[in-house]
Amino acid sequence: MKFKRILAAGMAVLCSVLPLCPAASAQGDGLVDSGIDYTELVGTVRTPGAGYTSTLAFRCKPGETKAYNPTGDLTLLFVDIGGFSSGSNGTTDSDGNYTPGTDYDLDGTFFKSMRTTLENCRQNGCMAALRFRYDANGVRDPEPATFEQMLRHIEQIRADGFLEDYQDILCFVESGFVGCYGEQWGGKYCSIPDKAKLLELMLDVVPDPIPVTVRTPNIFAQWAGITEEELGTYVLEPGSRASRVGLYNDGYMGSNSDLGTFHDRERDLKWLRQQTLTSYYGGEFSGNLDFAKQYDTYLPEHAVPEMYYSHLSYINANIYQLYKDYTFGAAYDVEGVDNSAYYGQTVFQFMRDHLGYRFVLRDSDLSESVSQGDTLRLCMDVENTGFANPIPRQKAEILLEKDGQYLRTEVDADSRTWYSCTTVSPEFDLHLPAAMEPGRWNVYFKLSTGDNTLGQLEYRSVQFANAHTWNEQLGANYLGSFSVTASEAGARSTDNGFYQTNAADPVTGSDGTLFTTQGLVTVDGTLTSDTERRDALLCAEDAAGNRMYITNDDQYLYILVDLEQQAASPVYNLSFRNASSGTSYWMYYQGSFVYFNGEGGVPLGCVQKHSGSTIEFRLPLGELMGLAPGVELTGIDYTVQDQADSWKSAGSIRADSYIIQDDFNVYSGKQTVNLAKGDTLSVAAHTSGSDLSYQWYKDGKLIPDATNAIYEILAESAQDCGIYAVQVTSASGVRTRLFDVCRVAAVLEQPLAGDLNLDGAVTVADVVLLQKHLIRAATLTDQQAAAGDLNKDGVCNGFDLVLLRRILCV
Repeated sequence: MKFKRILAAGMAVLCSVLPLCPAASAQGDGLVDSGIDYTELVGTVRTPGAGYTSTLAFRCKPGETKAYNPTGDLTLLFVDIGGFSSGSNGTTDSDGNYTPGTDYDLDGTFFKSMRTTLENCRQNGCMAALRFRYDANGVRDPEPATFEQMLRHIEQIRADGFLEDYQDILCFVESGFVGCYGEQWGGKYCSIPDKAKLLELMLDVVPDPIPVTVRTPNIFAQWAGITEEELGTYVLEPGSRASRVGLYNDGYMGSNSDLGTFHDRERDLKWLRQQTLTSYYGGEFSGNLDFAKQYDTYLPEHAVPEMYYSHLSYINANIYQLYKDYTFGAAYDVEGVDNSAYYGQTVFQFMRDHLGYRFVLRDSDLSESVSQGDTLRLCMDVENTGFANPIPRQKAEILLEKDGQYLRTEVDADSRTWYSCTTVSPEFDLHLPAAMEPGRWNVYFKLSTGDNTLGQLEYRSVQFANAHTWNEQLGANYLGSFSVTASEAGARSTDNGFYQTNAADPVTGSDGTLFTTQGLVTVDGTLTSDTERRDALLCAEDAAGNRMYITNDDQYLYILVDLEQQAASPVYNLSFRNASSGTSYWMYYQGSFVYFNGEGGVPLGCVQKHSGSTIEFRLPLGELMGLAPGVELTGIDYTVQDQADSWKSAGSIRADSYIIQDDFNVYSGKQTVNLAKGDTLSVAAHTSGSDLSYQWYKDGKLIPDATNAIYEILAESAQDCGIYAVQVTSASGVRTRLFDVCRVAAVLEQPLAGDLNLDGAVTVADVVLLQKHLIRAATLTDQQAAAGDLNKDGVCNGFDLVLLRRILCV
């Protein structure tokens, strides 16, 4: 094997093009070290869209497609549509003769269930991938009678639009469809030209830039119009259609060719290596271990370097158990990455934890003290010790926190280019609001995917592999803290924004609005925040100290249990009776298997997470179990059984009753601002509820007719200074306390013409800021742009720069 040598050369090229910001330089800029432990943490961390995957197989028939409830950082959905194909829905007689059935179009039940399943993915914090197939049992020729009917099914999928609607959580789509298991062998349409035609169609149907993966490299060669011999020298054009093509390998490590996946392993891996910087490579380990052992491909000294070389992003739960018999050490190292933290661990754990990307914070330096309205500087080093880089784009944000109130802004950082075996050093210059509260603020860095709401902060978020830095509730990584000090310049400024000033690409800034996580429950099987176990939520406690806590918001019922148990193979049971309907419900979780006695047998929207003695359940309000405000639950039982010991009870606790409250969360925090005379500021009540009504107050006094979710503060004089608060009322009349949303500290005269940085004077610094704005190296607030619009033509541009230079004679 030559992968170690090739890997080192490839990594050297990648490292040469990545900009670095050494810590020494950061220290020279007056930054201080955060004091974080930069040693890599041993253990599995959150890497949405990559890693140790779960699979969910479900069969679809005309009128009978069920919806499912996926969870996990990456779940591969095997969607068997054989019930719509004459090649699968026919009959077989006792002699094994098959009589074809009937080809059907996909129906409304299918599309409704697909959308429900993907919506559950979104609401459960899951990332998903898809394979459509006509066979789940290895039966040959499962496709429809004609190629055109298969194309009709694919066109129906395009026309429905669910791939488009859920693309924010969709990692990749396997080209699938044809052959046994959708693995593109043993079918009617499994010729290389047919599979290349299928790839072309799937690239049209799957929204750009979501990858489409093929089963073997020669399919790509046929599609690209090259020979197989040219694969090793193929040059991929960045951003091209070809850059979306990846590979799913269902014979992984099963032989020297991975059971026919590769025709020339070294050549095909050279092609794969460049493809997997922008697309996915993964699949499942070969299930025939005895056959695989005839070859040396699977041995760690070959497998580990190849996983790095090929950028393996995911593999299914069938990771070879034999890797537990090997101990990871220096002999399995590859050049360009520090894996010493894993010396002495099993190769199994090393592989599991390094699938996809794995970010380790190696340095974090930031300003020790910043004046109000000034710039917070942050510089960090992040090493990717994983096999691959992220493929879906991840939103990057900086969050600041003080006394449970948070400020956030998007920043310019593309983690897709944080390549395996490299260290990147992003720098962020962050403008702070002029009236930001003085004191000590904590800094967090957050990467996430998906269109997540404020109540879903932790969803699909990336965890750095460092100890004591991960904030589960925020889904963010701690970088250090700094002090904000009061300043006269800040007191004179009306720039309330929090935004990055050194962004190469424009990012969405923040208007300085603060939020809280009050009432937010994070279902992760651990004590995420003290509010999850506060005394007011305690519903049961026994003599052994086991406890049950119950609460709800407007969407879910949450049950958290602390119960000591020693089951070797635990099965987690939850049951209760809906006193309003008289119906009893029972569900248990055994590994990935879930039993539910409710309608359909699938607990849609339910989530269970456990760790040690702690378990958390999330149950949706609504039709599934008839849960709604005012409904009383009785006999709420949690029991752990040990499957390894004849299903005996290993512990239990019971709460007699809980009445579901008419409740919702208000996330609004109190921002402090300075406003310019004549300015209007919109403030909003951020809530988790619906069908709500609002009433705004100033300094505790009701503001007549201020009954919208958004209130506009018009700053006309000092009389408009004060605290603006909101009270929220549910449709049934339940009122919250007053929530302070904004404090107007000062109403100032309009800034001087040309005073872009709003420091009260027109200086060369304003020229520099305008120059940065014109080259997109800085973003002006509306007020700054108004101050820079010297010729009053409605825009701040190069003409204003000329005038400003004339004023200052520069």
